[in-house]
Amino acid sequence: MKHAEKRVVNQTQSLAPCVGGLCLDVVDELAPMRWVNPITQRYYSARLVLNLFGQWELQQVWGSLTSRRGRLRYVPLAGLNEGRQQLTTLARLRRLRGYIEQPLSSSFSGT
Repeated sequence: MKHAEKRVVNQTQSLAPCVGGLCLDVVDELAPMRWVNPITQRYYSARLVLNLFGQWELQQVWGSLTSRRGRLRYVPLAGLNEGRQQLTTLARLRRLRGYIEQPLSSSFSGT
């Protein structure tokens, strides 16, 4: 009886999606990233997401801080490692273009 109760507790605690043996609890690497350019008043956000088919995609959001207009793009990825490389490349390019990384709240939005 105790073993069954323990199993139920463990199942309810792990509500994160699992794909291909990879369970996503809270992984800092997959957290959304946001950059702001104070000179041009522009923002750029990116994060790794799983689509409905269990495939990794890079979600990119960018636009102006002074306007509600912006763009959203999903880039299909071969896997999680490619996504990590893409995020690293994006972070480097944003820094080179004068963007400053800012913490992003748990609700992912461009503004």
